Amino acid sequence: MFSKYLGAFVTATLIFLPSLTFSVQAQSQEHGSNLQLNNAKIRQFLPSAKSTAAYFSLANHSDKQRVLKSALISKMGRVEMHEHVHQNGMMRMQQVNEIAIAAHSSIEFKPGGYHLMAFEPAEELKKDEQLSLTLLFANGEQVTASLQVVSLQDEMQQKGHDHSQHNHH
Repeated sequence: MFSKYLGAFVTATLIFLPSLTFSVQAQSQEHGSNLQLNNAKIRQFLPSAKSTAAYFSLANHSDKQRVLKSALISKMGRVEMHEHVHQNGMMRMQQVNEIAIAAHSSIEFKPGGYHLMAFEPAEELKKDEQLSLTLLFANGEQVTASLQVVSLQDEMQQKGHDHSQHNHH
């Protein structure tokens, strides 16, 4: 019974808690790329969790649409692209096979929206560790960036739990 509630807590935590941002500049494998990947982060695995989430922003500064087909994360056995959808009054997560990024636009991979799900870690992720994130596009282009490991505890302390700036009315 406890594991049922823990699983629900873990899922809700991965989906809904806001996350820290780290500005990390991407490097394209192709000269002249107009793709920019920023704020890439991945959460440490929670105890007994089988997956974790990764988030980032991706800007397409080119005149052509780009189609993201897949992602790779160092030390992860498997990475999937997911989105949240509202269906019959319920919010649920589903895997997607590709994500189109229109010309001169950007997309956020964030809690409650598009995100990467990472599975089968080769070893435990350590806070502040840097992993490698590679995005693979339909046209063969690849963009690689550093992916910062963050802890859920730090995210919770960063968001709303520091009352030093709180003003009473």
